Amino acid sequence: MIGVLVMNASLYSATYWYILKAGRRIQGALGKEAASTRAAHRSSKTLMLFVAAFAFQWWAAALLGAWQLIATPPFLIFLGAATFSNIGGILNGSIYVIIQRKRVQEKQAANECTASVTRQVALTVNSFQQAPSNGSDKNDKK
Repeated sequence: MIGVLVMNASLYSATYWYILKAGRRIQGALGKEAASTRAAHRSSKTLMLFVAAFAFQWWAAALLGAWQLIATPPFLIFLGAATFSNIGGILNGSIYVIIQRKRVQEKQAANECTASVTRQVALTVNSFQQAPSNGSDKNDKK
């Protein structure tokens, strides 16, 4: 069990490190405001949620496995391992809710930005349409 925990934590960490390095490389090439840089940072932060959930879910089982190598563990450690190893669905559901809330917030921010730009364009167009003519209209030359 300890080997599985170490292997998964190592693979998650290596993936996080790769995403972080790729984001920095893109940032160096395209600048700080690159959309791909922001996406890489968002994905690495999301990945860290899964790493934290994994560690929270399996720490007790790893402790139980290590304790069993040395001596018989107390029953409380066994209960903790059984409890924490079975809450994966709750943790993954919580992460799903967090990700969906972030998506909704990003969509709302994008819609507000689009609405603001649309209002500015409409105001500009209306101001040009309502501007007084410069005397070239035939009806104004009476």
